[in-house]
Amino acid sequence: MNSRFRMDGLSLGFEGAQAQALDAVLTTLADKAAERDRLGGSLAAELRQLAEAGATSARLPVAQGGRGFSYSQNVDLLIALARADSSAAQSLRSHFLYVEHLVSAPELPGSDFGAAEVARGRLFASATTEIGNVAVGAVGTTVLPDLQGRLRLDGSKFYTTGAGYADWVNVFAGDAEGQHVIATVERETPGVTVVDDWDGVGQRLTMSGTMQFDQVAVDPARVRRRSQSEDRPSGRHDAMAQLTHLATLTGIAIRAFEDAAGWLQGRKRHFSHAAAPVPALDPLVQELIGRLSAVAGTALLAVRSAARQLETPRADASGDPFADAHRSVTQLQVVLPALVLDATQALFDIGGGSMVVAGRGFDRHWRNARTLASHNPSPQKARVLGNEALNGVALPDIWYAGTAAPAASPGVVRSGVAG
Repeated sequence: MNSRFRMDGLSLGFEGAQAQALDAVLTTLADKAAERDRLGGSLAAELRQLAEAGATSARLPVAQGGRGFSYSQNVDLLIALARADSSAAQSLRSHFLYVEHLVSAPELPGSDFGAAEVARGRLFASATTEIGNVAVGAVGTTVLPDLQGRLRLDGSKFYTTGAGYADWVNVFAGDAEGQHVIATVERETPGVTVVDDWDGVGQRLTMSGTMQFDQVAVDPARVRRRSQSEDRPSGRHDAMAQLTHLATLTGIAIRAFEDAAGWLQGRKRHFSHAAAPVPALDPLVQELIGRLSAVAGTALLAVRSAARQLETPRADASGDPFADAHRSVTQLQVVLPALVLDATQALFDIGGGSMVVAGRGFDRHWRNARTLASHNPSPQKARVLGNEALNGVALPDIWYAGTAAPAASPGVVRSGVAG
């Protein structure tokens, strides 16, 4: 791929054999991305290889078996994964967010266990959302004792991105007292069923469909009450969750630019009425490629800047040290998806009918970007920014989808699509 955006193992902060192993996986993902998007397949082997190369544990401190990556370095890694195959980056989204949780809140119960498992190369995913007319504030999934007093997990989740590839799944549920809990179960536990029924137009290999839990035995040591900070997450938490989408969109923009520029290299066929005999000399084509380059470069700069803000607390009048960073990410959510969507659509203007040949897979860039952008519609983000500016109303700390009806039972974990 084009080297204007260098994202190999060495530049990302890996060394020696790990850097070489990471490069090999990124190359495989990139080479197979278009075909897999068209014909289907699995990312399981490559995600396992990423773990073996240390990519999924790099954010952990060195003392815990990681590479001690900064948050910004981990965002760069996510962009590199998305550049190769955005489904791979999205499949690891909840894993990376979980690792960030381990790093930022090591005092919480279960953190030592989680860090040790991540260091071993084990993958985590989340099962949170229940679809249908579920009220914001309610959930049907439960962890309750059976007649023998053994804990059992029952329920069904959707949008379980990456869970089909994970070793462990963090399931949001309610306990016998109606309290918020996280039950961590192994994906291979009897009673856990992964249904690969995600049929979105994009992100096709992310295993974002259904997980069912039927009388799943749960180790009491792997069940914990959600902390107050988790129930009332900070703007930093929301910003990091949203920045993963923006980082993936950035990788898509880079790959779209590289695919377009690469397709034009040495190409002779062009329109009879064009301004030049070959595409590379046509000012209109040059402008289009330049715009793709500009969108990719701007996205990269903006996401990296936001990541650095999230590393640096800064006091403001609200008392939230990350309020500025949260605002920056929210602003990016309004602007960046539209830029990437426009760029991935404009890609088709550089050529004729050969651009829409399915085998080239150019359409996947727009479909993947559209799918990611749909998680957090930009008009909603723009509205809360306007409400803050005009009326001083703080930005929401987290976003859900569900019905407006009150929760059916108090104290049970909130559900819905947290973007």
